[in-house]
Amino acid sequence: MSLIKISEFNAIAEDIHLVKDVSFDVDEGKITGIVGESGSGKSVTCMGITKLLPKTVKINGNVLFTKNDGKTIDLLHCNENELTKLRGKEISYVFQEPMTALNPVYTCGFQVCEAILAHQKINKNELKSKVLNLFGEVKLPDTERIFNSYPHQISGGQRQRVMIAMALANNPRLLIADEPTTALDASVQKSIIDLMVEMVKKRGMSMIFISHDLNCLKSVANHIIVMYKGQIVETGDKNKIFENPSHPYTKALMKTRPDYKNAGYILPTISDLIGQNENGEFFEKKFEVIKRNKNLIGNKILDVNNITKSYFKNSFFAKNKNSQAVIKGISFSAYSNSTIGIVGESGCGKSTLAKILTNLEKETSGDFKNLSTDKSKIQMVFQDPYSSLNPTITAGEAISEPMIVNKINSKKNTKQETLKLLELTGLTADFYYKYPHQMSGGQRQRVCIARALSTKPSILILDEAVSALDVSVQSQILNLLKDLQSKLSLTYLFISHDLNIVGYMADEIIILKNGKIEEQGKLPEILNNPQTEYTKFLINCIYN
Repeated sequence: MSLIKISEFNAIAEDIHLVKDVSFDVDEGKITGIVGESGSGKSVTCMGITKLLPKTVKINGNVLFTKNDGKTIDLLHCNENELTKLRGKEISYVFQEPMTALNPVYTCGFQVCEAILAHQKINKNELKSKVLNLFGEVKLPDTERIFNSYPHQISGGQRQRVMIAMALANNPRLLIADEPTTALDASVQKSIIDLMVEMVKKRGMSMIFISHDLNCLKSVANHIIVMYKGQIVETGDKNKIFENPSHPYTKALMKTRPDYKNAGYILPTISDLIGQNENGEFFEKKFEVIKRNKNLIGNKILDVNNITKSYFKNSFFAKNKNSQAVIKGISFSAYSNSTIGIVGESGCGKSTLAKILTNLEKETSGDFKNLSTDKSKIQMVFQDPYSSLNPTITAGEAISEPMIVNKINSKKNTKQETLKLLELTGLTADFYYKYPHQMSGGQRQRVCIARALSTKPSILILDEAVSALDVSVQSQILNLLKDLQSKLSLTYLFISHDLNIVGYMADEIIILKNGKIEEQGKLPEILNNPQTEYTKFLINCIYN
């Protein structure tokens, strides 16, 4: 039996169809997965269900929802008061980034209490007990501490569990999860997915799970909907979609996923694999698999010797300082024209190590020797290109700035060099005058890479540089990074929580746990013969 029936749903902004003629059912007690790239219409459809889109977006069609009382209503024809009673009670949302979805100035407990009080009458003691029970149900540790903690005082995985507890607080019939695990580590991602599947079964509710990663839906959805350019291009049960996909776009999504098995080849992008004829019909393109020339690994360029990093907790009343080590005796070497992949969960020390190597942090003991000419020869590309670019300056200014600060070029030559870097990273000259909001995520990341290259570094540290990007855009950026490495003999330290991406990029992999190197070697060797239980656990999170 269908809990919600969506038919001929359209969303239009400035005469442009964001979503066109979308129709599907969500059955009671089942999980429906919606997959597609950014701009495909996934989130617009699900936000439009309860009219959460801006008023500038016109929506029409029918969204028939069966309420707890058994009555069926059309959500698109409800008034605001009726929808307010449904939102958070019978239909709840879990969003991608819990840090922005949670209010930073209120405790986690207060925010969940607030969600309950919006729809239920309950006394103060019962309210707190209910929230603590919810926190226990979503497997949060030390529930009393979490209740009194602010969002910034707990981990990303714990914040997402708080969001799930909030979404479940009023026993909704439908849970909409919009990219709820994209920003999380592989192990945390798996635990959150397992938890949400468990909650659906336990509570007998339905769920719409949105993702840009088809593989992510493998262990989640009963039924999968594939969207592209605002339309549904394929639907079917999980087995049918994965074993016998029919639409060229679905097949393309599967082929663009990076993996260690295709490490020596150029990754295809969506546009390489599918085309569209005059009638709007999609067709498969012939894509010739092109093998890359193997990099000739050069001389040693970086020596990291027994680096440790501790943070000291100062107390006005304490006689002694308490230290907490986040990096514990890390040693490795890197060579020109090669890539070292660094993998581990949040808190393992990956980003702290990157900050030490770029002199943003000072090591407590040990040292590192950059065997290129100076320390400025190590540059970094960060995870989120939007937050790492200044929104008030153009791409050209962002790329030029390091050259001006480091007095690398004269002002006369700086613009010319900036235009060359734009061309090198696959952007046209007109991007010189564009602001970050005028570019796509992939284009912004290309600007960040061009900026990092502006000081002519020999080593680039890529800190989760593609994890926020769609699968096809990931392919473009990974191909670009491989091409730049060959042209410029760059050394990469590629930091990621995704073994698939690291496997594609890296010549060697380092697995970190609690600030120590857990295992080190070639990825195929580690996958086939892991030496530690933690490595086995990480592999299981990703490949099972």
